[in-house]
Amino acid sequence: MIEEQFNRLRERIAAKNPNSVVTKTDMGNGGFLITVTEVNLGQGWNRPTATVLFVAPPGYPSAAPDCFWVQPGGLRLEGGGTPNASNDGNPIPGDPQLGRHTTWFSWHVQAWNPNSDTLLGYYQRILDRLLPAR
Repeated sequence: MIEEQFNRLRERIAAKNPNSVVTKTDMGNGGFLITVTEVNLGQGWNRPTATVLFVAPPGYPSAAPDCFWVQPGGLRLEGGGTPNASNDGNPIPGDPQLGRHTTWFSWHVQAWNPNSDTLLGYYQRILDRLLPAR
């Protein structure tokens, strides 16, 4: 199931942004780290693009993704403020790349249906959080 959803995510992102690279890294615990490069952040941020990372946890899709990270760390609002519900001190649990510098967003799915929710849908929720900048 995750392969099919991952391929759909990669295809959709490639159609909208051919500069983005979408990868899936086995975390060794049954979960996968999904990485999307060259995500356009739009206005209101201190940089135009970033890499977005999120975890498909062990047990996915029964277990919902939770939170996301942006790389490199230090993502700020255009005026220098820290985005709502974010910080630079929460690493990705089980990250296979030690010492990765990210900004963590405490962004939680309020309702998750493993029969209909997908990686693509979760990624869209991430974009909804990032646009507009707040």
